[in-house]
Amino acid sequence: MSFGPRVALGLLCLRIWLATMPVAGVASAAPLLLQPPSGHEFEIRSFDGQGATAMLWLPSERGFLPGHDAQARALAGLGYKVWLADLHKSYFIRPGRASIHQFPVDDVVALIDAAVVASDGELILVADGRGAQLALIAVREWQLRNPGNAAIRGIILNHPHLYAARPSPGARADYLPIVTATNLPVYLIAAQYSTKFSRLQELAQLLGSNGNPVYTRVLGGVQGGFVTRDDADISALDLAAKRDYAATLSSAAKLLLKMQPPRQAVQNAGDTRQFGGLADADPVLRALSPPLAAPRLRLQDLDGTSFALEAHRDQVVLVNFWASWCRPCVTEIPSLHRLEAMLKDTDFRIVTVNVGEDRDRVRQFLQQVPVELPLLMDYDAAISKDWMIYVYPSSYLVDRQGKIRYAYLGALEWDSTENLRIIRNLLSER
Repeated sequence: MSFGPRVALGLLCLRIWLATMPVAGVASAAPLLLQPPSGHEFEIRSFDGQGATAMLWLPSERGFLPGHDAQARALAGLGYKVWLADLHKSYFIRPGRASIHQFPVDDVVALIDAAVVASDGELILVADGRGAQLALIAVREWQLRNPGNAAIRGIILNHPHLYAARPSPGARADYLPIVTATNLPVYLIAAQYSTKFSRLQELAQLLGSNGNPVYTRVLGGVQGGFVTRDDADISALDLAAKRDYAATLSSAAKLLLKMQPPRQAVQNAGDTRQFGGLADADPVLRALSPPLAAPRLRLQDLDGTSFALEAHRDQVVLVNFWASWCRPCVTEIPSLHRLEAMLKDTDFRIVTVNVGEDRDRVRQFLQQVPVELPLLMDYDAAISKDWMIYVYPSSYLVDRQGKIRYAYLGALEWDSTENLRIIRNLLSER
């Protein structure tokens, strides 16, 4: 790859930094400046370990938080050279869902190239959340510009968000083109109590479309976001996972280093520089046209009492999929209670389905947040997969004939004027 003067300057600064850092011990974060093709200088926080392997860590849409620095220091203690690329700070971009696509891909490619030079050909990329989109896109661009170079040994993705757009109710999600254009070894990490856990294998299959190895690691009993939350606000299992996270990343890196990386990118993959995300939706139920036949729903509640949706064909039923770790799910519970109270003398019924949690965890949650609605338990998330649940909460309004007429992905104020009007109109149909 040929470099302009500014990229070369960035690489020179990187080499100077590597030559002047102390060899023994683990230093605190040292700033490293890189000036890529755009000319917009950005800063990398560098943590120098004594080993040969380097990790380039790209941020999620939320940016880097103090928990990331702590993990980088721990990784340096395990021998890795770690770079945290604080892109939000460097480009003065506010963290948020739409932030990742604002970073120039060519600048990130230059950053990868600089990291490859500094790593002596043994580089692992790490990315979280929507940062996985930027990591995969930029890596493929680097491969296209550096045919024959196998210095990038693999990618570690934690809770990756790789949907092309907000999934449609009742339909399988569309993933970004880069997912099936990836051919590097990939290691996926997901907490059990997170939105991506139930779809982890689906994503793994797509990421391995080109025969590349894809590994998955589920952190059992752990809630998403454990790395950056305060120690006092997380469970004992979350805290243990947080303390062990650097070792988890190290185990992933060691496995990826055993794989033979490809020497060129997937060819003729089309436009793979597309970004995606969940756009905010209007806070009102969405009509489905045509209506969908409601999938089978037969589950038991916490006490073992069975429920079958088909037994309620004479009623309008709101089916609400939720989890206790999902803040928007908890936020909408009071409005669900109000909705039920407003329509208590009608043929309307609300059924909530807890996804993927065990009985003890849900009972403990109910001691803090009472849910005075029918609560069914989808312990293994099998029913939620049948209903194509990708977003929590997800709600489906089923008419008297067993057809899904309306749906909403996300939290709602259920007793709003417009949502009440929709439900009452459905109740008026015979």
